[in-house]
Amino acid sequence: MAVVPMTEIDMFATSDRRTRCEQYRRLRELGGVVRLRDPDVYAVTRYDEVKAVLADHDAFVSGEGVGFDPEVNRLMRGVTLVSDPPEHDVLRCVVGAGLRPGTLRARGEEISRKARDLVGEVVAKGEIDGVTELAQALPMLIIPDYLGLPERNREHLYAWGQVGNDLLGPVSERTAHNMEMTGRLFAFAHELAANRELAPGSPGAAVLEAAGRGVVAEEKCPLLLVDLIGPSLETTAAAIGHLLVLFAERPGQWEALRAEPGLVASTVNELLRFETPVRGLTRVAACDVELGGVTVPQGARIWALFASANRDERKWERADEFDFRRNPLDHLGFGHGRHHCVGQGVARLELHAVVHALLDSVERIELAGDPVIAENTILNTYAEVPLRLVPSKAA
Repeated sequence: MAVVPMTEIDMFATSDRRTRCEQYRRLRELGGVVRLRDPDVYAVTRYDEVKAVLADHDAFVSGEGVGFDPEVNRLMRGVTLVSDPPEHDVLRCVVGAGLRPGTLRARGEEISRKARDLVGEVVAKGEIDGVTELAQALPMLIIPDYLGLPERNREHLYAWGQVGNDLLGPVSERTAHNMEMTGRLFAFAHELAANRELAPGSPGAAVLEAAGRGVVAEEKCPLLLVDLIGPSLETTAAAIGHLLVLFAERPGQWEALRAEPGLVASTVNELLRFETPVRGLTRVAACDVELGGVTVPQGARIWALFASANRDERKWERADEFDFRRNPLDHLGFGHGRHHCVGQGVARLELHAVVHALLDSVERIELAGDPVIAENTILNTYAEVPLRLVPSKAA
């Protein structure tokens, strides 16, 4: 077996998109598995190897945490993301009860209407911040109602949920603030469960009903509500922000998509491949495992880099080009295997709805200033995107 290459590359030195993509390329050139010196993890860099890790939950376990910080991994123990079969399968079934295709289809028109109304409002404004006024605003219009949350504390939900992915990276100057915000989200989830403040028939209420039937323990309910609330806002907002910047920078592709609106599904898949919102999550090797021609030792923490895999030249021709016609159905933007994103159906509905609403109303998306990337260890997202939405003549 070959020796695992080691690198001094600091994967957390910056959140700059271009720098990160160049780092991914350099790691892939070194190998499918590369050991980082600091933090000491085995970075899995290429598409085939990342997919293999995500598919093998026996060899690469999640129950010891999916982040870098031991304290955060300890605090998250018990959520669906940080669990292994058979417990994981039970928890996932409970969390996903209100996210099944039939339930989603019933809400499709409502989501489309909210997207059209929001796009109409921001187009009328002329210049906007694409992050706060559109990318973040759309999930906030949809998710709290969808999950059955009460009106109280809605103004805090995005701030509380926004920090979740950043906590999964190594400790940073933001960790103390992030822990405080996460603590508030957990406290709110405990209140929701104790007071049963969730709308009947909602995914949130389904969690409490499962506990009532003895499927899960009552004390699990707050953790499962965090599962529903935490990841449902920021990752979709991140994708919408990138959508706006990509088409502002590529007006020819926006014009072409307006002529071929049947390619919205392809566009969303390419968006999630090209600007993967979550860089990657960690696992722990449960035994010595051969991967990418090297041996990953038992107990090692590995970092499955979804974002690098989605730019792998071995998998995708012109991997560093955005092409809305590509339709990469097997991208890893939602993960893969047992832990693939349980809420991806809702996220896809939101993304499809906002793209269709923009196609119907907007002739051109123009940058009104330089986009500002958000500092985040794990999430690939913008903090600010100054935009002009030029209305179509028919709008």
